[in-house]
Amino acid sequence: MPGSRFTRIGGFGALVGGTLWVASFGVAQAISPEYKFLLMGPVLLMLLGLAALQARHATGSGRLGKAGFGVTLIGLVLLAYGSVGDASISGTLSGAPFGPIVIAGLAAGSLVLGAGAALTALSMIIANVMPRLSPIPLLIGATGVAAAGGLALGHQIVGGSGDVFPLPIGPLAALWAVFGLGWLWLGYLLWVERTPAAERARAALRASETR
Repeated sequence: MPGSRFTRIGGFGALVGGTLWVASFGVAQAISPEYKFLLMGPVLLMLLGLAALQARHATGSGRLGKAGFGVTLIGLVLLAYGSVGDASISGTLSGAPFGPIVIAGLAAGSLVLGAGAALTALSMIIANVMPRLSPIPLLIGATGVAAAGGLALGHQIVGGSGDVFPLPIGPLAALWAVFGLGWLWLGYLLWVERTPAAERARAALRASETR
């Protein structure tokens, strides 16, 4: 599949995923946290968008971008699994047993995803691989997702429920929604090929046609 076509398909996936992220948040927030499984769909679509973004800009994103891609990928996988199941880890380390460490719900995935998405957004701003201010909503929203995950994980460690939803009405809830809007916006730009490289290619094509 040509790179440009994959970029557009992945961009459309991120666009739809961002929209569904906001919608699923509204359902889990307003109706019941039990609907957290609805996050599976937008997370998988964001994964497609992340792959398209990496395929498009891997050479220009640098180490920060590669680190952001890796952490975001892990976060998406953790969040997808956490929306439908729990994991328990136990074993021995130098002969000393540990665990079980229970990874339940959305807390761990939200923390890792938010951190990775923030790194990804920063790398795009620094490398100027997207229109300069376009990653800002993703960066702002990512801080809220990471904070929500961190708070829930802290509650889980001290014996609380560790549930992310329902979020307290206020900044965290708003930032969670902004995160989805950030993916929607970046997905749209990839879908219509509104990137600096694509704009330069179009300008060169127009210049050659006028000669």
